[in-house]
Amino acid sequence: MDQTLDEVNKHCGEQVQAYAQCVDKHGETWKTDCASLRQALTKCTDENVTLMKMVRMSCQPVIDRYQECLNKNQKDPSVCIDTLRDLYECTEGVGQMMEKMNALKAKHQSQMLSEGSASGPSVVKDGN
Repeated sequence: MDQTLDEVNKHCGEQVQAYAQCVDKHGETWKTDCASLRQALTKCTDENVTLMKMVRMSCQPVIDRYQECLNKNQKDPSVCIDTLRDLYECTEGVGQMMEKMNALKAKHQSQMLSEGSASGPSVVKDGN
């Protein structure tokens, strides 16, 4: 997950910083006051960080449940620990799936390269 955070900061660092500053500045009204910055951050991560897009696609129901729990339990968000654990497990599952896909892709590319070099360069001889 550290790699994902690095990617988010690399591609969307300005949006992360702006959103964090807004949340800090607006205390109890941050959800409404910072909504546009949150949308900008989400758009940036969807466009630039493949894993975040995959997590959002695969884990949206769990994300929604967690968000709903937080909204209902603003005074005691610790009530949502089980839902947070579910979200963590979902995101980790997506991360593992992406790692496997990347490993298979790298293996396939390596095989294609070695097959191409094993046959050697093709030489076309002129009949003269």
